[in-house]
Amino acid sequence: MLIITSRIPSVNFSIKKGLARLVQGYIYNQLSPAEHVGYKHSNGKVFKRVNFDFNLVNNQIKIRFSSCEPKLEETLAMAILKDGLVLGEIHLVDTHIEFIHNLTSKNHVVISGFVACAITSLLGYKIYLEPQDSRHLEMMKLNALQRYETLMQKPYDGEFELSLKWQNLNRPREFYYKGDIPLKAWLAKWEIKAKADLINLLLSAGVGSGCMNYGCGFLEIEQE
Repeated sequence: MLIITSRIPSVNFSIKKGLARLVQGYIYNQLSPAEHVGYKHSNGKVFKRVNFDFNLVNNQIKIRFSSCEPKLEETLAMAILKDGLVLGEIHLVDTHIEFIHNLTSKNHVVISGFVACAITSLLGYKIYLEPQDSRHLEMMKLNALQRYETLMQKPYDGEFELSLKWQNLNRPREFYYKGDIPLKAWLAKWEIKAKADLINLLLSAGVGSGCMNYGCGFLEIEQE
């Protein structure tokens, strides 16, 4: 996983809602067009081999970027080292990068993060489910298996158990891509029993809705 820390020269809160799109755009500009297009499952759903999330506090930004193809992390790091970090027309300063090992060799871990799963209401708009809703867990499992089949180009054939350990019951975090309609997700922890390659794929490429656009679906190991 690549960790990027940097500073926006002047505090500009007006860009906050569009920051996910700026980060996404910068990442795609450094990678091949295939990573932008993504990889299609037999049901038509598209999955990406990369994912990111970010946190902005005042004018300090931290971006986490990961991929199930390590060379893509190296490609992004080299681009930043060569030309600096530019989000749209904003030239960031004091940029620092480092690589962190975020994978595991174990088949039983606890993972945490914001995973978005939504259903369509009778009125046609999205309702984002809380992790404690059983439908969220089933959708998350299905998304993980389809993501594996698509990116690994083979069906998953091992054990796969997923159970909710904890959920933040406060207001969900809102993720913006463009406009004023946010994607919503709650911080949660899950216990997962599966082959290490499935766990590592989820740690590298994310899970659920909002991966590689809203900055959602990014997971990390809570404990080993």
